[in-house]
Amino acid sequence: MMGNLSPESLRALQIALKNENETVLIYQHMMNRVKNSVTQALLAQLIEEEFLHEKRIRDKISENNHDEPVSFEDIEVPNRRTIMELELTNCTILELINLAIENEKISRDFYQAQFQRVEDPEVRKIFQWLAEQEDEHIKNLQMEYDAHKYYEEVGFDGE
Repeated sequence: MMGNLSPESLRALQIALKNENETVLIYQHMMNRVKNSVTQALLAQLIEEEFLHEKRIRDKISENNHDEPVSFEDIEVPNRRTIMELELTNCTILELINLAIENEKISRDFYQAQFQRVEDPEVRKIFQWLAEQEDEHIKNLQMEYDAHKYYEEVGFDGE
């Protein structure tokens, strides 16, 4: 369906696209620094899912005749610079997973706020879906955290 997005809806989708892009960069940053193969696999899966989120957002923008490339220069998204600046080499797996959980919570809260703000029903559906996806990531990361915590408590290092 071809339609016209309101400037507000287009802007919200562009912000979401940049948010997903930065999330991928964070997970790539983490994956390059973690040694645990299970955690690397989890981060790789999250990266893949974030790329799917990006694709859905790009598709919505394209389907509404907005094929020009999105410039991220003047788009503000939740600030994650502190995560990117951390020296993750010495982070424990639990600390790393906690950072990923916090990152997902930032995105979820951001998408919930966008859902409340935009009026276009199709764009609202995308933000609702994105918030649900981030909730699912939080649950998966929490299970990973709990598994590592259990192994730590019983004296198995898991590295």
